[in-house]
Order: sequence, then C-alpha cells, then structure tokens
Amino acid sequence: MMDRTPDTTVTHHGGRAAVRRAATRATHRTRFLVAALLTLVVAAGSLLVGNAVASAATYPQVCDQFGSKLVGGKYVAQNNRWGTSRNQCITPFDTGFSLDVAEGTNNGGPSSYPSLYRGCVYGYCTPGSTNVLPAPVKSLGTVRSNFATTGPDKSQPVNQYNTAYDIWFDPSATQSGRNTGAEMMIWLNRTSWVQPIGKPYYDVNIGGQVYTVWYGKIDLPVISYVKKVPTTSVSNLPIDSFVKDATARGVIKSTWYMTSVQAGFEPWTGGKGLKVTNFSVTRNGL
Repeated sequence: MMDRTPDTTVTHHGGRAAVRRAATRATHRTRFLVAALLTLVVAAGSLLVGNAVASAATYPQVCDQFGSKLVGGKYVAQNNRWGTSRNQCITPFDTGFSLDVAEGTNNGGPSSYPSLYRGCVYGYCTPGSTNVLPAPVKSLGTVRSNFATTGPDKSQPVNQYNTAYDIWFDPSATQSGRNTGAEMMIWLNRTSWVQPIGKPYYDVNIGGQVYTVWYGKIDLPVISYVKKVPTTSVSNLPIDSFVKDATARGVIKSTWYMTSVQAGFEPWTGGKGLKVTNFSVTRNGL
C-alpha cells in the first residue's frame, strides 16, 4: 500500500567483538592430550560467547508510530503504523524483526506496514546504498532479493494481513519527501478478503512463477503482483524482471529511479507474531 512514513530517527550500532584463539604444539604425548582437552574447552567457550553475541544483536522494542532502527549495518526496520491509532510494537534484530504488539482492527485497509528497507526513504539513505539505490530504471541491472517470514500467532481470534514487497519510484534520485512516481508491490501471500488497491487485470509469468497483476491509483499509480501460489519465503527473487514488466506496461517510466526496496507485512486486523527471519536485497551483486 502507500508509503506514509515520515522522517525517521535511526540508531547506529558498532561492530561486534571478535574472539581469537591460539593453540600451542607440544612434543610430549601427555602435553598433547592436555592441549587437546584445553582446545575442546576453548571451542565450547567460543560457542557460548558466539551465542551471547547473537543474542545481543536483538535491539530494543520499537513502539513509536514511525519509529525505526538500523539493523544488520545496511537495512532499516520500521514500525510504520500509519493506518491505526492502536498500539503496535516491533522487536528488530540483525536479519529481520518480530511483530510483538498488533492491536489494529481495520476492515477497509492496512493498519500499518512494519517492514525493512534498503535505499532512500524521506531523505534518509541506508548505509552502503551508494551505487545500489536509488538506481535509474533504464540501467537498473540485476536486482535480487531473499525474504523469509513466519507467523502469525494463531491463538488470536482474527488475523487478516498480507506479506509483500513495496518498491518505490520517483523522477528524482534525491527525493527528500514522498515519492511522486509510482508504487510497485509484490504480494507473496494474503488472507481471505485482503486485496490490493484497484482490480485484477491479467496473469504474468515472472521467474517461473505466476502472478495476477492488479492496478489502481490513489494519488500515485500502484501496480501489484499477487502470487497465484502463496508462499512465506522467496530466494533470489528477480525484482528487476517485475520492473521491466511494469515499465513495458507504462506504469513505470524508464527515466525514473528506483528509490527503495521494502519488505514486510500489512496487518489489517491482528497480526501479532508475524516475523521476518531474513531479508536482503542486492543490485548487481552489491
């Protein structure tokens, strides 16, 4: 759906501590055995330290309406609660986030779009996005993405949501506000009556998978590719192929720029327990 995220405050985090190990050779058999035992102990300790470091990579819960957190060095996790006044909280970690509080109840559209992104959104560009995003559509090259999800908590009485990419385009590479070009969504799955903006028009085969293409417009044209066979994860998704299709159909202009690639959930009602376990996007391998 529409990007209604204003400027966000992003917290930067430093690198991780490394654990170095050394081993000493011994010629005497007894010393050799002792050294071997010590090596096992050190290895076990290293595993414990590694687990502690992994645990430390979970960041504080984000509950502000448009709160966000830099994760994994080059992505931003955003709460993006634009469609409801009810509480919502996410817990970010280096490869994704979990939706821990989701009190929205909306039958007419999404309550929010908790998600991750790479690129530029409202003037903030994620670290390491130089030469990646924004990118000119006419020389986009290869854009690939991995995206894996789980959830939601089925103990809730109602969960209505969709899992989707949200990809934005603008005539300018330095747009500091809301994009003015077009919005492209790729829906991986959805529940019962949840549907994109507009109406369905045709089916297309992209990357060996069939998608139903929806088209609609609010203030911007919105093209949505809804996967015919739902899934909770994709690997090496050819985003550039979707862009080529939308460009060929006149929705996206070749003179525009792809400004950001976002992926997450649109919970309409409920959604607690939804989780992104992995997200990555690259352009020409970067």
